Amino acid sequence: MRQAISRALFSALLLLSVAGAARADICINIDEPRDTFSSSDRAASLILISREFRQAGEQVGSDNCTSVYVLSHVKLGNVIIVTLSGPTGQREGRAQGMDDLPALYNQMARSLITGRPMTGFNVVDRTNVTEAQAIQHRVQTDSFTYARLGYGAAFGGKAQGAPTMGFGYRAELDTFAIDVSFLNYQVRSSHPSFSPIGDYYYGSNGGFSGSFLKLEGLYFLKPAANASTYLGGGLSWGGTSTSSNTANSYSSMHGSGLQGELTVGYELPRASTLRAFVQADAVLPFYRANTETVTFQSTAPYSVRTSSGGRQYTPSLSLSVGLGWQRHRK
Repeated sequence: MRQAISRALFSALLLLSVAGAARADICINIDEPRDTFSSSDRAASLILISREFRQAGEQVGSDNCTSVYVLSHVKLGNVIIVTLSGPTGQREGRAQGMDDLPALYNQMARSLITGRPMTGFNVVDRTNVTEAQAIQHRVQTDSFTYARLGYGAAFGGKAQGAPTMGFGYRAELDTFAIDVSFLNYQVRSSHPSFSPIGDYYYGSNGGFSGSFLKLEGLYFLKPAANASTYLGGGLSWGGTSTSSNTANSYSSMHGSGLQGELTVGYELPRASTLRAFVQADAVLPFYRANTETVTFQSTAPYSVRTSSGGRQYTPSLSLSVGLGWQRHRK
C-alpha cells in the first residue's frame, strides 16, 4: 500500500515538473531600427504589452525564452502604426495617440495567442475598442423631427374616412432607420344629431382611431440615393372610438390595445437637412372593439333598449405627406 502511494506521489511530481518545464517564458523585444519611440516610451510600451500577455495567461520573462515577440512603433503626427511579430505570425494595428495603445496591445496579444484575426469582432470587446475603430465602425446617423398630414379610413363594419395626422422622430443609416412617432390619429369630425327620449339625449356622429405611440423599423431600397422608396413594420399602442346616430338608434364602438403597423413610403432629398416623404400606413389591431347599439321609441310611449353588437375588427389605412427638419447636423 505504501509503495503504491509513493509511486502515485512520484508520478504527480514528475508530471508537475514536466508541465513546468513545458510552460516556457516568452520574451518581448523592441525592434529598435524600425521603432521611432524615445527610450522612455519604449520602456513604457514593454511594460504595457507584457501586462497584456500576462493577463492572457502567458509567462513573460527575460531568460531561457523559447518564444520571442518583436514590437515596433512608427509615429506620424498623432497616428501610431504598431507591429507585433511572433512565432505564430505578425499583427499590425493603428492607434490614435499614446492613450490608444493599451487597447491596441490587448487586441494584438489576444490575436497572436488565440490565432484569431484582428478583423471584425474576433478579439474586440467593449473594453478594448480603439478610437480609430470607433471612428470607422460607429457611424453617425442622420436624424430629423417630422410632422405629417393626410387622409385615411377605418374599417369597422363600413369604411369611415377621416383626416389623419402624426408627429415623430426618425434616425437613419444608409439602409435602415428607426422611426418613433406619436399621436397618429384619424379624427372624424363630430356634429350633433340629438334625438329626444323623455329627458335624455343621445350623442353625435364622430370618433377617432390610430395610435398613441408607434415604434417602427424602416428599410431603404436605394441606400445611397438622394431619393428612395422604403418599407417598414413595427408595433404601436392605440385604439378606436366611434359613434353614429340614426333616426331611432345610437351606435358606438370602443377598443384599445397593441397593434401591428405596416408602412411603405418615398423619401427625398436624403442628402439635405430638410426632408419630405409620402407614406402609406396600414394599422392591424391585435384586439377587437366592443360595439353597442341603443334603440329608442321617440313617441309615446317612450322606450329605450340597449343591445351588444359583439366584437368588431377595425383595421385602418392612411396616406399622408410629411415634412422633416434637422436642428443640427455634423
